[in-house]
Amino acid sequence: MKRIGLIILSTALIFLWTGCQTAGKAALRTQKDPIALVSIASNWDIPWKGEDAIDPRTISPLAQRTLRLEPDKAIISNAEELINNAEGILRDTLTDGAKLNLADKQTVLNSQAYRNAAINRFQVNAKMVKPTDYQFIDYRDKNFPAALAAETGIQRSMFVEFSLNKVMATGAGKFGSCRADVGMTIQILDAQGKNLYKVTIALQSRDTTKVMNGLYSQNDLMNLFESAITDAGYEFLDGLEK
Repeated sequence: MKRIGLIILSTALIFLWTGCQTAGKAALRTQKDPIALVSIASNWDIPWKGEDAIDPRTISPLAQRTLRLEPDKAIISNAEELINNAEGILRDTLTDGAKLNLADKQTVLNSQAYRNAAINRFQVNAKMVKPTDYQFIDYRDKNFPAALAAETGIQRSMFVEFSLNKVMATGAGKFGSCRADVGMTIQILDAQGKNLYKVTIALQSRDTTKVMNGLYSQNDLMNLFESAITDAGYEFLDGLEK
């Protein structure tokens, strides 16, 4: 009987969560008041999917020589610059066609509520990266959305977290071609800090770049990530319509 009761409770919670998600999605489609983009973060190192980060000390002498002779070549990449570009990409993509209305960036970042918000220590300890002007705001801080709403009138807050990887598309080992692999989780909270909508988008870049002995064009790879982040933004918008 206890097990049956737990199953019933779990089922009820699933239906409740699904209902909240559906209601939140509907609100995002119909309500056009501004949403504050308050946090964007990603892993710093961009590893090969399913593999540990490369130790620079293990790079072969031949690869090191190639890296010295060809400045655009890379064997290790990070998201420190990419995350700044991702912020602009998301703003442009999510507001395309006026499907979402993102609040003025400076209004949010210069607010007293933003300066006083709790920091997401998990993201800090994981050495994640964020756009230059942003902070690692903790979505669990229930005081922040209410304070932001009281100060600015903005009733909803958006938190974005990326998981970025490289993945081989063709070939064997690290010879062939690779794609950018993007996981993007978007969470939107109301002024009471309650979850309105949360979704994770996972996709890979449509195009590829050449890989030889683990070496690839850094510029080409970053372009693949920017394209994939754009696609993830549009997939998020498409999901709101379903």
